[in-house]
Amino acid sequence: MANVPRTLNATLIKSLKPKDKSYTVSDTQGLQLLIKINGAKSWEFRYTSPTTLKRRKAGLGSYPITSLATARNKRNEYLKLVDIGIDPLEQKKNKKEDLKQTIQQKENTFKKVSLNWLESYQDEVSENYHTKLTRALELYTYPFIGDKPIADITRLDLIAILQDLKDKDLKETGKRTFMLLNKVFMYATMLEITPHNITADIDKKVILGKIVKKHYPTITKAKDIKGLLLAIDEYSGDYTTKKALQMLPYVFVRSFNIRLCEWCEIDFKNKLWIIPANKMKIKKEFVLPLPHQVITILEDIKEFSGSGKYVFPSFRGNDKPMSDNTMISALRRMGYTKEEIVPHSFRSIFSTIAYENMNVSSDDGGHKLQGEVIESLLAHEEQNKVKGAYNRAEYLNAKKELIQWYADYIDEVKNG
Repeated sequence: MANVPRTLNATLIKSLKPKDKSYTVSDTQGLQLLIKINGAKSWEFRYTSPTTLKRRKAGLGSYPITSLATARNKRNEYLKLVDIGIDPLEQKKNKKEDLKQTIQQKENTFKKVSLNWLESYQDEVSENYHTKLTRALELYTYPFIGDKPIADITRLDLIAILQDLKDKDLKETGKRTFMLLNKVFMYATMLEITPHNITADIDKKVILGKIVKKHYPTITKAKDIKGLLLAIDEYSGDYTTKKALQMLPYVFVRSFNIRLCEWCEIDFKNKLWIIPANKMKIKKEFVLPLPHQVITILEDIKEFSGSGKYVFPSFRGNDKPMSDNTMISALRRMGYTKEEIVPHSFRSIFSTIAYENMNVSSDDGGHKLQGEVIESLLAHEEQNKVKGAYNRAEYLNAKKELIQWYADYIDEVKNG
């Protein structure tokens, strides 16, 4: 490059004194020195933007921190950009934006993004299911990719998670974990935190292999049901646990609902258990009629825990609900294995018996109530939307009749 004639030098710059107003002294090719009222001096570069054709001004630093030579070098760099059609200020702005996005991407770890998704998803599912999702993320994903920026996660990272679960013979867990990863990546893609949902490029069947769906264990023979009910009555462990297990066969709700049942949910006058929507898988308030056998159990436990919040509090204190494994552990102490019975099994027992005795005459111990009532007692949503709209009354009277029939049935089995 040809020598640029210099109009400024150190001596001249030193001689420039402040005035009543700020003023500038030009060097060459758009470089100028601004002298402020307070005496401070700073470099400016004036140029015509190649993109907007408007005059613009870019700061190049203060003097003497930025020397005359350095200011000229910066001006020359900017002139080169202008010559090839790039606006220096726009480029600087874009670099800042790129740096900001890079920092954000590094901060948007999988754990952070998944926790944000969990918060947004909280109102869509029951409290129990939301807790399970949180726990699944903590157990099966965070150890692998929790601290990794979600935009940097690869298909091989996710395949490693699935392969680990497969190696542990947890294929069903692997399937659920993959569905969970898909939801998190869909959320991240929607918010443009990551450019692509990489789960769409993974065939879980290839990684996990064929998955055989496992059903909850159940018992349906009268003698086996009798043995189970008598074992519960004879349970010698914690009193609260025993009462919860005595109530469960009559109401056959999910164990989560039993454990977190609160006294404010029980309507003794109308013999109803009103479970709020946030405790239901279907995210709707559930009204369950209570047979007189359950009312008796509740009156018994009320003397023990009635002053607290929870009907079946933890043995560690009345201010905490019964833990997740309490009833399972009690069943194991009774001698029942996980292949024989779990708390959820009581739902299958009710469903099987109710359907087997449907349309059987009362003289033969049956009932005349239909499948819709059975499913309603199980809090199963009607899949037919039109039909569901007509069933908003939720068969309350029919449910009262059926649940009392079932309570009398299992009493007869136990005492028969």
